Amino acid sequence: MNERLPQYLHKPVQILWFGSDEFVLVITVIFVAVILGGMLGWGLVAGLLLFVPWLRTKPRGFIPHMAWRWGLVGFRHYPGPTQTRFFE
Repeated sequence: MNERLPQYLHKPVQILWFGSDEFVLVITVIFVAVILGGMLGWGLVAGLLLFVPWLRTKPRGFIPHMAWRWGLVGFRHYPGPTQTRFFE
């Protein structure tokens, strides 16, 4: 009997047609664009329209891992992004 195991044990969270990472990014950029207004606000929206399709080519969890790599966030029980040696 052959059984197939899915890549993910559950479906990713999806709000409207955005993933959870994308949704937070879209809402944040639109909020900042409305506050700034003018050409800078429209530039942020245009940048978002270019960034979201590029982001969809990346694997799940790409944004949090980039934030970890840049040192903006830390994951529990993970070494720092500059750690090169590991001792058990």
